[in-house]
Amino acid sequence: MRWREHPTQTARREVYEETGLQVKICDLIGYHSADSTGITRMSTLILVFRGEVVGGELRSSIEGQPVWLDEADVQDKLISHYAHLFEKYKAVRERTCPSELS
Repeated sequence: MRWREHPTQTARREVYEETGLQVKICDLIGYHSADSTGITRMSTLILVFRGEVVGGELRSSIEGQPVWLDEADVQDKLISHYAHLFEKYKAVRERTCPSELS
């Protein structure tokens, strides 16, 4: 996150920078935190949002080449502590996206 940037602004910016897609942020699905493992490592807090693609074109970035995966492939590639967040996403994915979170 940048200084004075709201988490949803960060999510929209990061999605665009890393994929070229513009998204509407719908729901906060959940979070995962990881404590620092040493003095030279930062603790992290990861927020997971559900969103809808509203524009842009899928492209590569310095982060790599984004790809669309089917549900089975996603589940096979997830680290175990993210699996519960994916289950939460699957429970709400069919909902209509309300007004964008701010």
